[in-house]
Amino acid sequence: MKSVELEIGNESGLHARPAAALVRAASGFRSDVRIENATLGRPPADAKSLVGVLAAGVEKGHRIRLWADGADEAEAVEALRKLLATDPDDPAGQVKGAGARTRVFGLAAAPGIAVGPAWWPALDGAAGQAFRPGPDDAEPGIRSAAASAGAQLEALAARLCELDRTGEAEILEAQALMAVDPALVDEAVRLAAGGLDAVAAIRASAEASARALSALDDELLAARAADVRDVGARVARIMSGAAIAWPEAPSIAVAVDLAPSLVVEVPPGLLIGVALAGGSPTAHVAILARSLGIPAVVAAAGLDPGAAAGSVLALDGETGEVILDPNAADLGRLTDRQAARADRDRRAAATRGRLAATKDGRRVALMANIRSPEDAARAIAAGAEGVGLFRTEYLFMRRQSPPGETEQTAAYRRTMEAFGPERPVVIRLADIGGDKEIPYLGLPDEPNPFLGVRAIRLAHGSRELLLTQLRAIWRAAGLARVTPHVMAAMVSTVADARLLLELRDEARAAVLAAGHPCPDRMTTGLMIEVPSAAILAPELARLADFFSIGTNDLTQYVLAADRGNPSLARFQDALHPAVLRTIASVLAGADAAGIPVAACGELAGDPAGALVLVGLGVDELSADAASLDGIRAALADVTVTELRDLASRALAATDAETVRALAGELLVRVPD
Repeated sequence: MKSVELEIGNESGLHARPAAALVRAASGFRSDVRIENATLGRPPADAKSLVGVLAAGVEKGHRIRLWADGADEAEAVEALRKLLATDPDDPAGQVKGAGARTRVFGLAAAPGIAVGPAWWPALDGAAGQAFRPGPDDAEPGIRSAAASAGAQLEALAARLCELDRTGEAEILEAQALMAVDPALVDEAVRLAAGGLDAVAAIRASAEASARALSALDDELLAARAADVRDVGARVARIMSGAAIAWPEAPSIAVAVDLAPSLVVEVPPGLLIGVALAGGSPTAHVAILARSLGIPAVVAAAGLDPGAAAGSVLALDGETGEVILDPNAADLGRLTDRQAARADRDRRAAATRGRLAATKDGRRVALMANIRSPEDAARAIAAGAEGVGLFRTEYLFMRRQSPPGETEQTAAYRRTMEAFGPERPVVIRLADIGGDKEIPYLGLPDEPNPFLGVRAIRLAHGSRELLLTQLRAIWRAAGLARVTPHVMAAMVSTVADARLLLELRDEARAAVLAAGHPCPDRMTTGLMIEVPSAAILAPELARLADFFSIGTNDLTQYVLAADRGNPSLARFQDALHPAVLRTIASVLAGADAAGIPVAACGELAGDPAGALVLVGLGVDELSADAASLDGIRAALADVTVTELRDLASRALAATDAETVRALAGELLVRVPD
């Protein structure tokens, strides 16, 4: 056994973030680690338990004793001594041990564990001579390279489609359109005609477009800025004859940021992980990594790609941990963690086919989020009890004109018939605007689209878009012989809710007048994702059949932090107590009116988030089909009493790290 005694100099003692940093670091060792507040004379607590560390009540100036007992006890005591003696409030959580070993913590972006050589992608390597056209061949040279880049990106999108990842393929299909976009290509031609060589011209044009998009302070547009830079680099590589040097063995890409298309383009089997000093869990590179099952950590402050290149790297895409030159203890710990998660995944898969419920029988409806009728089969195979969120705006995208009423009717009918009368399909009216720009609608540019005219707000100016959609839903339900379920996004006021009801009834009257079969009623819900709607929950609940909480938007609005801004990534955790307290107030308003509440944002698909939401009283969780097994298994291992206690502690916390650690303690327990 090894031990050390020291005085805590940190201003906040071992509360919240410093305590979480200590727990994360202690959990990295196999040894049993204990902490005792010698000043208060409290009994030793488990240093790997956040609750235990917080209960020790360590303040600035208190003396503590640390014990470690096990195979790596000496290393554990020394590493934790250094952590507490320097600055345990360092949000990067950096801990350095012997040699070059460095541990940093970023944001979990794609689950899984990876260990391998670090590969620093040379995106702009000059394998060939830059193309410098004469006065007559500048334009055809640039346009030819742009067309080639578009073809490459279309081929990569097709690869994703073959893997049944059509949603993610849309990212690369959009990039293929960018490659030949007149705004990008024509500007490059103009710059080349002015004397700039072609490679510099396309890069300058791409950078100008990227900066223009970034300045709009919008999540999707910020992601598209990175995509434009990726496209510009690809066209430049084609023109210069350069080629990316792929890794020779399965490797972990390490960089400040990574081109989204590169994740798909790396030869199969050679990219086993992604570790980024920058980035965001909502960026396209993270979305593609998750889709392809590649572990990823982003926003890892303290990660130096140059220093890491050529070294061995280990990362955990669920905890956000990245280790440079891991030692035997690190590797053993990660191996144990990987085995435990594999066992968890096996148990989760075994729950397929069962209804979701807690250990003591509290039922929770598990629904799927879908974007098209083609997603129905995958959701049903995953055991979804219906659709909690049909994102219909995707029917309006990637086309030159809006889908007509007949076309929409066919799409909704196919989906309703796939799930049948016993499994509801909740259709969200098109959430157009904000992060989903539809050029053919001719909507005016807005300085801040997320706070602009989007979703239900569109109907205050022009009712026809949503009326057409509602008529199609009524008709589809009549043909499928089911009760339609509809909800609207961006509801902010009672007037918004009343407008939805007016549109619903006006659309039904038109369908009946046209002689189409039509159900008697439509189950009508409101999305709660705006603080004003949460405040007005008691009044809104009297107008609705159900609420659905959109945790993604609710988080960015409550915390006033743009989801697309990587520097604000630390705010993008919906387990923040401010968000949870807002959700609790929504549930109180819904309970008073006797209506159910669902959650359909990313938090609902996160096992830790699912436990907290159910503990708060949420009735239904809707997530991507791939998440349903894990949620079902997590719920089966806990009781309602445990979840209510978790929710109570979460509401009393002051930061998301504490809440996530509290939920994690339930998730890592060995089931009975």
